[in-house]
Amino acid sequence: MKGLSVIIPAGVTAFLTAVAVFCAIWLTGLVPEGEWARLLKAGIVIFIIGSTLLIIAWSAYFTYIVRQSLQRLNEEAK
Repeated sequence: MKGLSVIIPAGVTAFLTAVAVFCAIWLTGLVPEGEWARLLKAGIVIFIIGSTLLIIAWSAYFTYIVRQSLQRLNEEAK
């Protein structure tokens, strides 16, 4: 059971990273060629990477809060 507390977050992180990479590739492919194309592509990539890091950090924080709350409730029940 202790392995699940490591395997599940690692799997979710890997999944979110893969989805972010595919989204970045897809969205940068939609940018038309022109003077501002490279800047738009860079902005898309930076936004997606930042969003993914924010989602992973929020998810880790939320998991921590839920775990602490459940431990407190378990201690109070004893």
